[in-house]
Amino acid sequence: MTKFELMLCVVAVMASSVSQLCIKVASGQIRTFRGLCALGVGGLLMLFSMLAAIWVLRTVQLSQLVPFAAGAYVLVPVGSRLFFGEYLLPRFWVGVASIVIGVYLAVS
Repeated sequence: MTKFELMLCVVAVMASSVSQLCIKVASGQIRTFRGLCALGVGGLLMLFSMLAAIWVLRTVQLSQLVPFAAGAYVLVPVGSRLFFGEYLLPRFWVGVASIVIGVYLAVS
């Protein structure tokens, strides 16, 4: 995997994660202009994420790409904590460590 492909994988996971946070914002304000904008941004980011993944899959094996999807299991809850004040259990951080180690072992 080249540095560009690695960067594209990371950007795709980040875009997917932010899109889920935008959809959360939209779910509480769907009848407002802000809610509709958040829904639109979320949809566009998800589309971008899928297109980036498709681009990477042209040259990278699926088995190399899939571990990056686990990044969303870390980014979305952390974003939920930062932006929505959701509580994260201490065992969540044990899970994060497991995910990070697992992705590192799978990709390296």
